[in-house]
Amino acid sequence: MSAIATHRSSTVRLAPALRVVGLVVGGAGLTIAAPMAYAAWLGEPLLPFALPLALSVSLFAGAYLAGRRVDAPNRREALAAAVLTWIGLSALGILPYMLGSAAGGPQSVVDAFFESTAGFTATGATTMTDLPAQPRALLLWRSQTQWIGGIGLIVLAVIFLPRLAVGGRQLVETEVAGPQLEKLAPHLRASTLRIVGVYVSLTIVVIVGLTALGAAGLAPGMGPYEAVAHAFTTVSAGGFSPDPRSIEPFGPWAQWLIAVAIIIAGTNLALWFRAIALGRVSSFKDDELRWYLGILAVGSLIVLVELLSAGTYGLADGARQAVFQVASITTGTGYATADFAAWGELALMTLFVLMFIGGCTGSPTGALKVMRVVLFGRVILREIRATVHPEQVRLIRINHRPVNARIIHGVLVFVLLYVALVLLSGVVLLVDPGAPAGLNFEDALSAAAASIGNVGPGFGFLGPMGSYAPFSDPSKVFLALLMIVGRLEIFPVLVVLSRAFWRA
Repeated sequence: MSAIATHRSSTVRLAPALRVVGLVVGGAGLTIAAPMAYAAWLGEPLLPFALPLALSVSLFAGAYLAGRRVDAPNRREALAAAVLTWIGLSALGILPYMLGSAAGGPQSVVDAFFESTAGFTATGATTMTDLPAQPRALLLWRSQTQWIGGIGLIVLAVIFLPRLAVGGRQLVETEVAGPQLEKLAPHLRASTLRIVGVYVSLTIVVIVGLTALGAAGLAPGMGPYEAVAHAFTTVSAGGFSPDPRSIEPFGPWAQWLIAVAIIIAGTNLALWFRAIALGRVSSFKDDELRWYLGILAVGSLIVLVELLSAGTYGLADGARQAVFQVASITTGTGYATADFAAWGELALMTLFVLMFIGGCTGSPTGALKVMRVVLFGRVILREIRATVHPEQVRLIRINHRPVNARIIHGVLVFVLLYVALVLLSGVVLLVDPGAPAGLNFEDALSAAAASIGNVGPGFGFLGPMGSYAPFSDPSKVFLALLMIVGRLEIFPVLVVLSRAFWRA
């Protein structure tokens, strides 16, 4: 019996992995019913939503009915399922764009795949060149994909796989590379649903707040539709806006509200549940949270000084622009209140560095995450001190608790691999024979960093008011795959691609 169990745990079977993919992708696809209903209300075409909805129903039903004949996935099958799920989600999202986009939208297969991937990975990069011409229901779906993807595979796997306790835990572990979150409840599903509750609650607060500002005349052009679309893409750290000028047209009040929501969304959402629902306000005495807020403060100050020195803004407007843009880029949201690509070199360099950091563990943000950056910095500091005082033994601690050496090793490898991947990807974009005219290494590097970090806008023609449309089709596919690699935090993809993974 033990030999059979061992054989099952070491063999990669496609059926359990594909069932997971079917449940998650099909389940996510069922939510397309909401924009389809909105399209019906507006009198817009229904086919772009009806066809993928029918496919999603079939996929989910088939995977669900196959459940009794398929075992729960082992760890390697769960890893394969995680990678295939993000590819499947991106593939599912192609149809609404191809069938429903107007001129200036992603009508080709490659552009639609890029747009869909940018949505589900909450990256925010776009190939659209004429947003106002696109159907409103399609733009709602575009925002909704980011909201779905923002909470990530953790939520989708646990909601749609309640009976796969082991498989569900393994799927969660593929997204949490590095320091793990503490449980909020004895069972994984209960803990995850509590985080979902915070995510949904924050979304509702932002919708109500933006709608109220619009109704009061404090946010010009902010109606219920705009409030929902921007709430979806704020809380998910996505950044897709139905307006071509992003958040700029809606005025200071809306910009400050969204900036605060972005900062909250970039924190560990579990802290908010502990503080509000469990009354543990002491949860906010968290090392990662303090560093996160400190990084935002220092970054905002540097950008503000640059803007004031250049005479670009006065103090009040400069503070708003600096705080908003630093929060947006650090968390990978990618919103903009101005074309920051035209700002000075110091501001651009600051934003570029922040693009690598990301938000806190347990948030929908991408990039390295603050926890890894803090641990990486403390390792460097320990090595410097060890050189001066080799006889001293110093432990690296987070929240006064020592960090396991294996975790530290994993963080070091991840950070170095992440930076190397960004550099290599920048070179790949630059040497593409179909690269846009005038593409320099800085812009190519920003495109790579913005894709892997799930940020969205870069610099130059990739700025917040630009698009990725000038890239060639091979480069767009490459960038879309980088978004998936970044969303899965690199290692699951490398493991699945390795020969050792498929050996029994």
